Amino acid sequence: PETMPDGSPWPRISIVTPSYNQGQFIEETIRSVLLQGYPNLEYIIIDGGSTDNSVEIIKKYESWLAYWVSEKDRGVYDAMNKAIKYATGDWLYFLGADDILVNCLHKVSSFLRRKDTIYYGDVYLPHKNKTYAGQFRWHTLVSKNINHQSIFYPRQVFECCSYNLKYSVYADYDLNLRCWGDGRFVFRYMPILVAIHHDGGLSHQKTDEAFERDKPALVQKYFGKRIALRLAWFRLRSRVGGFLRREK
Repeated sequence: PETMPDGSPWPRISIVTPSYNQGQFIEETIRSVLLQGYPNLEYIIIDGGSTDNSVEIIKKYESWLAYWVSEKDRGVYDAMNKAIKYATGDWLYFLGADDILVNCLHKVSSFLRRKDTIYYGDVYLPHKNKTYAGQFRWHTLVSKNINHQSIFYPRQVFECCSYNLKYSVYADYDLNLRCWGDGRFVFRYMPILVAIHHDGGLSHQKTDEAFERDKPALVQKYFGKRIALRLAWFRLRSRVGGFLRREK
């Protein structure tokens, strides 16, 4: 249909896939986006100069892409910052090159109403055979991040923010902390399965020492000193518990 059931236009959604040497997975990712049948979609792929068959696969689908490029970059978050400059959608969504977008955009679009709201849903984790689901409160976000493959950001977020390249693995976590504490944005949960997220992503491969070092200060800055002290206490208790378990 040309319009949504209530007669309003379909929200324009920009989907971004950053990629580097994901040739064995990226075609399935691309097809999961293009086969949504969503009428107001643009798809952008930023490849980091892959040396496998990724570019060959991307070229097969370039007539359906709003923009793509293959060139060296400074990592996944640099690629995403680049893509933001080309995106024209009212909403931005980031999908890893080894992840699958569930057939969900028509359902998601019914939620995308307020430009001051960041919407997020559920993600299935096949390597754990579980769904990363449910609503986040402030204390949840302080403890763990919202899965990046579940989030639809209004364009307004990126008019004032970008991914901090200081954080090689958790720049998306940093962004969510900033947005939560900013006051201009609210987060709203959608009870919708959005994506299948495989375990090949950055956060499963290595730690982000810079983010772990800065996290207490970030929490204090965006959530206040009281919350930061609670985080410090929980982290200390966890470390002591781990030490005692090893000593048994």
